[in-house]
Amino acid sequence: MKVKSINTVMTIIVFALVATTFSVCVWWVTSSTYDAVFKEQRHSMLSMVDESISALELYMGQTSDVVKMIGNDPNSVEALSGGSSRSSDNLLKSLMGASKDYWAAFLFDANGKVVTGYNAKGESMAGADRSSRGYVKTILSGRDFFIADEILQSKSGGGILIFAIAHSVRDASGKVIGGVGVFPKWDRFTSAFVDPFRIGKDGYSFMIDNKGRIIAHAVDKNLYLKDLSKFDFIKSILKTKNGGEAYDWEGRMKYMEYKTFPLTNWTVVVSAYESDLTSAAIHQRNVLLVAGVIVVILLSGIMVALLRFLIVKPVSNILDFSGEVAGGNLRAELKGSYKYEFEILAEKISLMVDELKEKLGFSEGVLNGLVLPCGIVGPDAKMLWTNKDLCDLIESKYSPEDVVGLSTGEFFFREETKVTLSDVALKERIKKEEEIEYRTAAGNIKNVQITATPFYDMDKNLLGSVTIWIDMTSIRQQAKEIETQNERITHAAIEAEAISQNLSSAAEELSAQIEQSSRGAEDQRDRVAETSTAMEEMNVTVLEVARNAGTAAEDADSAKAKAQNGENIVSNVIEAVEGVKGQADALKVSMEQLGVEASEIGNVLKVINDIADQTNLLALNAAIEAARAGDAGRGFAVVADEVRKLAENTMAATSEVGGAITKIQNMTKENIKATENAADSAHRSSELANESGKTLAEIVHLVENAADQVRGIATAAEQQSATSDEINRATEDISRISMETSQVLDEAAKAIQEVASMASKLNSVIEDIQSS
Repeated sequence: MKVKSINTVMTIIVFALVATTFSVCVWWVTSSTYDAVFKEQRHSMLSMVDESISALELYMGQTSDVVKMIGNDPNSVEALSGGSSRSSDNLLKSLMGASKDYWAAFLFDANGKVVTGYNAKGESMAGADRSSRGYVKTILSGRDFFIADEILQSKSGGGILIFAIAHSVRDASGKVIGGVGVFPKWDRFTSAFVDPFRIGKDGYSFMIDNKGRIIAHAVDKNLYLKDLSKFDFIKSILKTKNGGEAYDWEGRMKYMEYKTFPLTNWTVVVSAYESDLTSAAIHQRNVLLVAGVIVVILLSGIMVALLRFLIVKPVSNILDFSGEVAGGNLRAELKGSYKYEFEILAEKISLMVDELKEKLGFSEGVLNGLVLPCGIVGPDAKMLWTNKDLCDLIESKYSPEDVVGLSTGEFFFREETKVTLSDVALKERIKKEEEIEYRTAAGNIKNVQITATPFYDMDKNLLGSVTIWIDMTSIRQQAKEIETQNERITHAAIEAEAISQNLSSAAEELSAQIEQSSRGAEDQRDRVAETSTAMEEMNVTVLEVARNAGTAAEDADSAKAKAQNGENIVSNVIEAVEGVKGQADALKVSMEQLGVEASEIGNVLKVINDIADQTNLLALNAAIEAARAGDAGRGFAVVADEVRKLAENTMAATSEVGGAITKIQNMTKENIKATENAADSAHRSSELANESGKTLAEIVHLVENAADQVRGIATAAEQQSATSDEINRATEDISRISMETSQVLDEAAKAIQEVASMASKLNSVIEDIQSS
């Protein structure tokens, strides 16, 4: 019967080959490798012993060199000769501080007293008596060097194991004046060169001293300093010192290799059970090397010979095709002819690749079409894909091709073990969003919004997560700038409000002064009218005097009284005119101050207008950036639009206030000019009034002398008539000027009322700005 299933053919062939191969392996292991592997393990044990002895020689040599160096140091000689011990003290302190290998180090004098030294705790040992110690007696007896052959357990410092090394200190004449003692920590050596040495599962190393005490043990630390000399294998070690032998231990056969360190008579021993040695040989040599190599060679040769046509060639074609597809060549074609299951497999693979082309094409198109910074993270929290936009955003040193396989912490934050938002989204299997302040690889600070969304296959198996990063830096900066501009607008509005209040106060004060000046002008006008009437009466009197000189003497008293009355009236006129002049000057100063205040308001409004322009521009830029951000920036776009409307309202209100201020400034200039004219008229009235006063004084003088000067009455009457005409004209001018001053003051009062109204309107505009 013809076999149509390659599975049947493969099963028969593989079964026969495996059975034959393992039969050969078992026979080969049991017959030829046991002794070789056992000897090799014994040799390995001996090598471990040799390594431990070599390490012990090196350790003792280095420690002895340190002790000898201190003993031969001139500073040690100086310290033990009665000189300064500072240098030796510093040396010993540095030795204990820099190395963890020593329990104590000190100098002792010829009496066994410690001159300087420290223990492992950093405590000074100066003054301690060590004269009874064996190493001290040995050194003081004249011996240069001493190393103890006994391991001790310290009475302090946790009971650690130590041993003593000492060296003499001699003066220039060669006399022993003391010595140096150092106590190395024995466990520093055993932990490095005894504890790690193991053979198989239960094999280990240990050390004994020349009395049979355990001074090191890789497994049981409770055996330290225990005397095992009663055991036969320990006696054999102490007797032969070097070698190897087998012995029975608790019913099981063990083998040991040992060597003795001649300087201290300490022996290093490595022992292992026989079964442990052979088990390791079988697993490490026979199965892994011999059986594995033979099986692979036999199976490979037979399979290549028998199945090349059935499997290798079809599989090779399929592998080549799959390799090209996996390498990105989706246009590759499956070549060759196929039989059995391979024919169906080839057909299914072709269909699968066609489907894969469609799926990958769609996925690649979607990924390449993304304009936002984006990355794909696998379920193992490793990067699978990223676009250049994301690399540029975080300013990564990696290109999109180099990112694949990196952890998310390494790619985004340069920290291999850092847990990112993508990791959290994968772990919790939910969408995660957050906005953070991010430091790029170049050291720049950015505000970024991160969204990590897990995605699944059709069977709801987690495939990874899509991570999108959006740069919010410019939006956040513009928000801060808008907030700053709003603060500046508020500050400017507060200043404008203060200036407006000052302007309103100044307008009220100026209005009061103008009202007072108006009342003075009315008083002046009344006095001038009285003066004009008096002057007309005086003129009639003078004409009558001219026509009737004979009656001049009789009328002199009457003229004198009238002249005195006229003099008093003129004095009142002078006082009224001087008051008008002072009020006009004050009005001029107030109007000039009003002009300055109005100019300052214009400057403040210019600042507010500039701020509003800048705010409008920032709002426009923010709206543009929000539009770029899409849905993420929609809320911010609404805020930017409101800020833009506020800026436009501010500009409109500022324009209205500017127009009002311009009117105030124009009216102020007209009022200043009118006030200056009023001041000039008042000054001229004052001069004319003074002249009138002088003339009336002369009239009084002439009337008083009228009785004695009748002859000159006609001439004086003519002169007086002419003077009266001038006074009458001056009085008319004063009356006219007073009327003009009153009119100017009325106009100024109206202008001040307009200024006050504009200041009130300015306050309303400022309140609108602040409320907005």
